[in-house]
Amino acid sequence: MSVLNSLKVPVLTLLIVFLNAGCSEAEESQWDMPVNYLIKVVAPQHYDVWVDTFMVESLSRDIGWRGPIGSVSCCWKAPGGKSAEWQAMPELILIKWFSFAEQQSYRAVIKLENPDKLLERMQQPAPAMFNGKKVNMPRHVLALGLAPGGKVVMWIMNWEETAIEVGRYQAARYDNKESDYTQWVEEYLEEEGDYIRAHGMQYDRW
Repeated sequence: MSVLNSLKVPVLTLLIVFLNAGCSEAEESQWDMPVNYLIKVVAPQHYDVWVDTFMVESLSRDIGWRGPIGSVSCCWKAPGGKSAEWQAMPELILIKWFSFAEQQSYRAVIKLENPDKLLERMQQPAPAMFNGKKVNMPRHVLALGLAPGGKVVMWIMNWEETAIEVGRYQAARYDNKESDYTQWVEEYLEEEGDYIRAHGMQYDRW
């Protein structure tokens, strides 16, 4: 794996697309502005996680970089989330995270099949709302959802109504001896403990 030495600050400039989503009678037009492609990490409601490591590689272009993700909470349909702008089409993704609900660490290495074809799908315009107008713009976000049990679901989207599932992966459990999440777990359980005790682990959430 090449050296991953380029740290990218999350870029959310295009996520205002999600605003004004209720304007159903807006005039439709074509998107004519530069597009920032993003990778977003999300989690189901009530099942917060902490992402320890998020590394991305474009093997064909010999480019690698890290995404400073950290805390991730609800939801994949929300306009926020933790995102990182990419430098090239991802081909290999390494992600390690801690599930507060399960008090368990997971790690996954995801190798995208046919990344060029996936990029072509992302570049195809889809309707979205921008400043009160309906525009056709690329599905510029590659979203990875981290569900209980270590399930990783991948979508391409520009907002929630245009999301297309493009992959499912299974992460492996591991014992992370380098990090202590005790205080964070206590704070999480104060907020979400009642829900988790009532509903348990919803492994079929996605």
